[in-house]
Amino acid sequence: METIKKEDYTFAADIEKTREYYKTNSLCGCSCCRNYYAQIKNKFPKLSDFLSDFGIDISKPDEIISIETDSEINYMNIDDTVCGSIEKAGQNEIEIYDNLPLKIIVTDGFVSPNGQHGEYFTISVEGIELPWFLNEPFPK
Repeated sequence: METIKKEDYTFAADIEKTREYYKTNSLCGCSCCRNYYAQIKNKFPKLSDFLSDFGIDISKPDEIISIETDSEINYMNIDDTVCGSIEKAGQNEIEIYDNLPLKIIVTDGFVSPNGQHGEYFTISVEGIELPWFLNEPFPK
């Protein structure tokens, strides 16, 4: 386990176990999710680095909740899980500005469907918006 400090949070994370989990994590095949997978790493490098510190692959989340607007997708909530525990919970969400203001919410244990076994916590990201990128019709 490695100790990771982010703002007023302290985590004990098994980074290698988390990386292994993301290598085998199955992905949704819907068009909104595929749009996210195709461009997220390049659009939000600070967020990608933040999640990578825990062993998370930003392009393979456990859960995506999104809605379509006129020309882009509003990804209201993206959930990722980390093998490990929250040693000290902060009082507020973690905020990152990475082309947009993003809010990171940390939850101890189950929030969305995932295949984790043992102790884990969830990192949820709110505020991601992406243009339609796929070479196929925009979802209606």
